[in-house]
Amino acid sequence: MLLTALVQYSRGTLILNLPRDRYDLALKLDSIGITKKFWDKLRIADDEDNEFSVKLFGENDIGKHLSLIFTENDTIFDVNKTLQILENSIEEIRDDLEMNIVHDQYDTPAELIGDIERMTDEVGRFTETFYFPLIGNMDEDDGYGQYEADNSLLQCYEWDIRDLLQKEQDLDGTDMKDFFFDDDNLQKKMVSCKWDIVDRNDTLYGKVDVRLKEPLTSEEKEVLREWIIGQNADGLGESLEQRPIETEDGDLYVSMWVGGADYFVYDEDEMNDYLAQQQGGGISQ
Repeated sequence: MLLTALVQYSRGTLILNLPRDRYDLALKLDSIGITKKFWDKLRIADDEDNEFSVKLFGENDIGKHLSLIFTENDTIFDVNKTLQILENSIEEIRDDLEMNIVHDQYDTPAELIGDIERMTDEVGRFTETFYFPLIGNMDEDDGYGQYEADNSLLQCYEWDIRDLLQKEQDLDGTDMKDFFFDDDNLQKKMVSCKWDIVDRNDTLYGKVDVRLKEPLTSEEKEVLREWIIGQNADGLGESLEQRPIETEDGDLYVSMWVGGADYFVYDEDEMNDYLAQQQGGGISQ
């Protein structure tokens, strides 16, 4: 527990320890009639005249100073997500973060999250990137069925696809590396693991950027590759492929896995070789 939230509503009052699982938070709020349509009203403000009121309390120095960065611009879900990111930060940066919080170095949650990302990247001095095909399927609005989206259509919605990936990975403030259990030594090397998309030679591909404290061995690289394949096959947390992107042409569903011999997960060198073959010897990035 980092903070306590006092939520007051005409139908009831809740005292919540934060952070907590976002689905549990939603259930607790629903228990006093605060359904999803009211979530945007749950802003941090000590105003008892409002229909909704959310007050934050810290039980220790860190909590008391941490509560100061949240304002009426932030909802209780913003607070919860920020606290989850802080709680899930890597051990190597915890002392510095706590010192910065106690000395009021952050004015907003965005500043705190940005510093966590910066400090994490500094610890992860080594990077491995893996690439793989990006697949899209479009459900037509006219009800005539589904068809595979070609690369040009995917490029039209590049920012929407990237935004979907970001939201999928930001749901509970955890990093995808926290779901890696295949090798203890490799897990200790991993600092962060982020899925994204990239345009290579005018084609969109999926990619994973893995930051590490130490370089991978060849055996560890293969373990990591197989884990990425498994994550892609599962739908990156088992739900990415089920989340539609609304477009003018219908609902676009994106996948990073497809069965068959043409599927690949390549490291940087392998990807460059693949692109060179595709372009008849030319490489662009």
